[in-house]
Formats: sequence, structure tokens, C-alpha cells
Amino acid sequence: MKRLNRIFFVFILIPMLCLSQNKQQLKQQKQSIEKEISYTSSLLEKTKENKKNSLQYINYLDKKIGSQERLIKISNIELNLTKKQIIKLENKIKLTENQINQKDSEIIALKKEYGKMLYSLQKNKNDRNNLMFIMSSETFNQAYKRVLYLREYSRLRKSQALQIQKSQDSLSATSQRLIKQKEMITKKKEESLALIEEKKKNLNKVLSSKQEKKDVVSNLQKSEKIFLKKIKDQQKKAKQIEEKIKKIIEEEIRIAREKLKDENSAITLTPEAKLLSDQFSSNKGNMPWPLEEGLIVSYFGKQKHPVFGNVETFNNGINIATSENTIIRSVFKGKVSRIFFIKGEGKAVLINHGEYFTVYSGLKEVTVKLGDEVLTKEKIGRVLTDSGEGKTELHFEIWQGYEKLDPSLWLFKAN
Repeated sequence: MKRLNRIFFVFILIPMLCLSQNKQQLKQQKQSIEKEISYTSSLLEKTKENKKNSLQYINYLDKKIGSQERLIKISNIELNLTKKQIIKLENKIKLTENQINQKDSEIIALKKEYGKMLYSLQKNKNDRNNLMFIMSSETFNQAYKRVLYLREYSRLRKSQALQIQKSQDSLSATSQRLIKQKEMITKKKEESLALIEEKKKNLNKVLSSKQEKKDVVSNLQKSEKIFLKKIKDQQKKAKQIEEKIKKIIEEEIRIAREKLKDENSAITLTPEAKLLSDQFSSNKGNMPWPLEEGLIVSYFGKQKHPVFGNVETFNNGINIATSENTIIRSVFKGKVSRIFFIKGEGKAVLINHGEYFTVYSGLKEVTVKLGDEVLTKEKIGRVLTDSGEGKTELHFEIWQGYEKLDPSLWLFKAN
């Protein structure tokens, strides 16, 4: 099953991609993915000398390609978002231009009407003055109406002058808005061109990485027999570790039953262990990673081999690539049940969390002792670096009784 490449930093969150995201969210996602690519590139650099005979190099290269392709997807989203903004601005500009034309017509009409009013007033002034117009009234009622007429006429004239001024101010503001809209659309078009250029560069990087992978795979396939034997040996070793873990878990369950044999032989957990199990279960999907930074290079379950397509492998947990001497920590509080050695793979620690167990293998040193009570994020050791291939990986598993679970579903933002 194809999965998204994912790197975990304690301070990074990568939300789901969607067209409704704003520019800031997309920027944060790009920064996160760029950190993924940078981190994967550093892992590739460390294994570069052995890439001709390293299956690990292919895994890291796959992750880099996946991150680069996700970066292109974000560029596409940004580009679509920018195009939508440009269309929206173009519509706004058309609307604003129509408003300007309408206001221009209104102002012309108002000025024309105002001019007629002033002309009429000037013409009438030559024939009479306002006082004589009122005094020449035949009745008091007529005089009063003429006063009201003159007052209303004056008010109307001032109102029209004010309306013209307001329309001109509004036109000026609308014109300024149009200028800003045109400046904004120019900026957005420049952004669009920059995004297209960025997308082209990222596409070239993906093509370059894919060509490198093709060359490395071709070289590895020349030594197919050697690598198939190596894969077979690794699977055999994984099976041995699985059997060893099952025996340890079986022993843990037997001890738990013996503690409660006087109460009820069907019960395998003390009340404290039951509480711990419930707390562990309720934290599914929110548990801290067993290290502060790293990249999942091999997921849980059955998957096709990246080089030899006819070969299927099965992973009981997940493999997390990281830097040399990285501190390994417990993902949840519990009790150290076993510390054991795996030939060629370093040391391993099994922690009991009630009916759940977590396994950390690939450690060069262990800083806890058998029976120690550990807290969430407490240091339990440091990761081992394989000097032969230059790889530094932690193998991490979660068990519920005898059942193997997918750790990526339990760790925060790992799936």
C-alpha cells in the first residue's frame, strides 16, 4: 500500500492539503516538506558511499522522491489558488470600472442640471430681486408661499452642489481602489509566474531523483542473488526476534496470572495494569515518537520490495531513520520488562504497558535497567549506527498481547 512520506519533528505539524487552505498554511506546509527533503538528503549523503551496494539508499531515495512530489502538489494548489485570486480580482476590476463609468455619467448629469439651475437663477435676477418678488404678492398667503419657494430653491441648489462634491469624492475613492486592485493583480500574476518556474525546478529535481533511483536499482539488480540472500537473512532474523518477543510476552502474561491466581485465574491484569492499558489505548494516534526527529523508511505489514518487485517483505513494526547518537525514549509510561541483544542489530528494550508492549530495537546503548518504571518521553538509550551501510535506524513495534499492531496508527501524525 502506497503511503505518504512523512518526517516527524516535534515542532512540525503537517495538515491535510486542500484548496481552501490559505496562503500561510501552504507556506507552513512547504517549509515542513522542504525540511523533510533536507533531512532525507542528509541521510542520503551519509549512505552515498555505499549506494552501489545499499538497499537502504533506495529507501531514502524513495522518501525524497515522495517529498518532492508532495512539494509539487502544494505548488499546484498554490498556483490554482493564485489563478482563482487573479480571476476574482479581474472581476472586481471590471465592476470597479463600471462603477467609475456610472459615477462619471451621474456627475455629468448633476453638473448639467446644476448649470441649468444657476443659469435660470441668474436670468431671473436680472428681471427681479427676491425682495420685490415677495413684496409684490397680492395676499399674505401668497407671500408666505413665495418665501417657502425661495428657501426650498436655495436648499435644493446647495444640496445639488453637495451631491456633486460627494459624487466626486466617491469617484476619487473608487479610482484609488481601482489602482490598488490593478497593482494587486500585477503582483499576483508575478507570483503565478514565480510558482510556475518553481514547479518546473521541482519537476526537474523529481526527474533527476527518479533517474538516480533507476541507475542505482539497475546496479543493485546485477547482484540480485547476493541481495536476495541478504533479504532472506533479514526476514529470518525478524522471525527469530518475533518468536523471542512472543516468548517474553507469554512469560509476562504467565507472571501476571500467577499474581492473581488466588482471585480469578481468568484475569490477567491487576487493577493498576488495567488502568495503564486503558490509558495507553486512549492515547492512540497522540503518542510521542520514540525519538525527537526521524523519517519512517519502512512501514508496518506486507509490502513489495523497492528493487526486487517479485519479493514481498513483512515488517512487524516500523523503521525510523534518524541521526547518529539520537536519544531513544519511551512512548508511554510503563515498566522495563526485558533488555536483550540481537546479533547484528544491537540491543532491544521491551516495555510493559499493561496488556500492551512496546519494543525498541537497534540501540547501541541502554540507559535503563530491568524492572525500571519509565515515564513518557523518558530516555531509554541511544540508537545504533551500522558502520557497514552508514544507516542509523530504530525499529519500533507495538503489541497487544500476542497481536502485532501498526505503530504508525499510534504515534502522533505518523500515518
